Amino acid sequence: MDSKIEQNNKLMEESDSTEMVEESKLPFPRATITNLIRDNISSGKQIKGSVKDEMNLWVDGLIKKIVGKMNSQPYTFVNYQMLCDSVAPYEDLQEINKQREELLKKIESIREECDSVVNSINADSKAKALSLKLEGDKLPLPKATITNKIRTYLGNDKTIKGPVKRGLNVWLGRMIKRVSNKMDSYPYPYIDRSMFKEAIEPYEAVSEIELEKERIIQQMESMKISCDLLKMEIERKFKL
Repeated sequence: MDSKIEQNNKLMEESDSTEMVEESKLPFPRATITNLIRDNISSGKQIKGSVKDEMNLWVDGLIKKIVGKMNSQPYTFVNYQMLCDSVAPYEDLQEINKQREELLKKIESIREECDSVVNSINADSKAKALSLKLEGDKLPLPKATITNKIRTYLGNDKTIKGPVKRGLNVWLGRMIKRVSNKMDSYPYPYIDRSMFKEAIEPYEAVSEIELEKERIIQQMESMKISCDLLKMEIERKFKL
């Protein structure tokens, strides 16, 4: 901090060694700005000439920013509320440290929620997989047919373990049962193609659902990265 003050003092001295701005080019009378500064600093302190002029120009810059903010409103007038809205961010700086902590806390909460969503999706899928028991004394479909179908879609470079052949056979039997039960639930004396299509519709959407879950996870991970970047920017910028 001391080195920063010393550096600023050197810059001020260098600035004071140059000619001061002509008063005619200043937006406000130099005496007015000087008196306002004196009213708010300790008695006996010398005000460097450069400070007076820099403050003068800085105040003009503030007016430009405030008016620009009001002018950005889509109205044919500017009113008192617009003025308050425009100057409010400058007043907020008095509580910037508190705002920083609150923002960081809320962003961290969002990040934790993203983690929760990802963990929930993964946990549900794993829990279901672990709870499945694809076993049965009787195989509903021809064993050789299932094995050949697996080989057709799997490729020749992988070994098919025995429990896979049996498990898929049992599971397919269960799927046929579910679809059949769904078709049987309709109050008609027949089973037609529309009933079959409606019965299998939820299962046809499984691939899309899985892709959507992956997309959600990717979005959550992206949001977590965004949260981390936001936290870094807040830590860097929200300082008084």
